[in-house]
Formats: sequence, structure tokens, C-alpha cells
Amino acid sequence: MAISRKPLDVDNYSALDGGTGTDIPGAYRRTNLNDVINNFIIAYVGDDKVLTKVPRYEVAFWAQKAVQEFSYDIFHSEKAMEIQLSNLRQMSLPSDYVNYVRISYTDAYGIERTILPSNTTHANQGVAQDEDYKYLYDQDGNIVYAEESETIERFQTARDKITTEETLNYYNGYYTFDNFGYYGRRYGLTPEFQNKNGSFVLDLTAGQIYFDATIPENTYVTLRYISDGLGNNGNFDNVYVPKMAEDAVMTFILYNLCKVRKAAGAAAGMYKIEAYAKMRNAKIRLSNMKIPEMTNIFRNKAKWIKH
Repeated sequence: MAISRKPLDVDNYSALDGGTGTDIPGAYRRTNLNDVINNFIIAYVGDDKVLTKVPRYEVAFWAQKAVQEFSYDIFHSEKAMEIQLSNLRQMSLPSDYVNYVRISYTDAYGIERTILPSNTTHANQGVAQDEDYKYLYDQDGNIVYAEESETIERFQTARDKITTEETLNYYNGYYTFDNFGYYGRRYGLTPEFQNKNGSFVLDLTAGQIYFDATIPENTYVTLRYISDGLGNNGNFDNVYVPKMAEDAVMTFILYNLCKVRKAAGAAAGMYKIEAYAKMRNAKIRLSNMKIPEMTNIFRNKAKWIKH
């Protein structure tokens, strides 16, 4: 029997039958936090249920804690921000930044090349001094700090003195910085200095990422980072939970509500075991492992790489 199929309007699919009703294609894979809270109250709160009476704000508190904890290890909710570097060679951290996953630049072929952190340079805050090298203080007696760090400035400009030819020299590049005389050898090589992709310094106090001179001006740099999933100022309609992890989030809420109540304390141990089990299931579901992709990885391992 022939199956009748109507044409699919890809651009307006969310507004058609079978769509999500949202403006974002593919949004059906997740639900917002308000729906999770409402579903939890319907399922677990009421007469003859696990929890007789729980205020909504308390459910919302533990729901937010669940989103925070799950965002770090289970949701894999990475965000990405791409910018074009100016002559300052620095990048401001986004407001919802928690930790970086990867920092890279895009080459001429669209391939992201990983930039590694510097192990020999760190973000320092310079202190303003007078001509006698004494600290300067403001009218309240607080130390005045310099606008720029001399360490960071040297880090960003020092490699301008090294030619591209020296950078690409697989054996000699940068050995002179450590006064090594091992020309023609790899012994003692420091990957940070031999890395063609450059390096960066992360300054969490200033909220900046500084890049060295190996990365030229106008380069496109991408920051992949994780957030806690709550960067929408308390608007739960814009906080999302993957549907594959919705049950795990609700069990997490249930366990934490039970453990702080005397009446339900006896059942807290059982719900703790269930919560951890469902967290593991959610992590496996969201790991997104595909058989063809895993097969491709195993085939790569079979290649003989000559040194």
C-alpha cells in the first residue's frame, strides 16, 4: 500500500503538524525546566504520594541544582563562541562561562587547530609604582594596580622576534631560549615552544584570554566552553533539559527533597540508589556513541604510523 507523504517545509517545520511549535529546529529533543517542575509536582506531590506537600519554590531550587550538576558531566551542553582577533590578541570570556573545553583557531581549510595553555606564563596583576619603585595607593589606602601586566605584554610580543622559518624548524626551533646546545636532536624539547599552533594564558580575574604572537591578527579563534545551564536570569522557559535525561533529573529532585524531610527520610536511601542509576543511564544515552563512528576509530588504530 502506498504511503501518502506531504512535502516538508524545512524552514517552517516547527509551525507544521508534527513540529515542535518552537522557532528552533530540532528543539523537540529537549524540554524546558518549567515543564520538568510541573511534571514532578504532578507525579510525586499530593495526598497518598511520596511527598504530601512541597512548595513549588523548593522543587525549583533542586531542579536548578540538578541542571547545574548535570551540565558539567552528563548533558554535554558545550557552547561555542567564534571571534576574529584584533591586534590586541585577546578574547573576553562570555558571561555564562564556567570552564573551557577547547580553544582553537581555524586554518585556511576550515580545520580547527587546538591552542594549548602556556605552562611557563601566568596571568599577573601589575602594581603601579613611582619612580622610586614604591607602591602607589589611592585616597582610601588601597594599592593601585596597573592597567596592563608586563608579563602578558612580553608574552604576546616576544615571539615576533622569531621568524617563521625558525618556528617550522623541527629540530632547532626555540632551543636557544633554554640555552640548550642539542642541535639536531629532540631530547629536552618543550612542546609548548615547539608547537606551531601557539599558546594562550587564561586570566580569570580579568575575564580575558591572551594569545601569543604565533597567532596573528585577524585569525578566527573559537572558544568551546561549558556553562551551568542557568544563564537566563531565572527564566525557566529558556532553561532546557534533554528528554533522555528528564527522568534522571526528576529522580535527583525526589532524592534531595526526601533526604531533608524526617517523614520521607527512610525512603531517601532507596531514592539515592535510583537517582545514581538513572544518572548513569542518562550519561550513556547522551554519550552519543554511534557504531559507524566507533568502527572508524578502531580502523584508524590499525594504521602503522612510522616514526
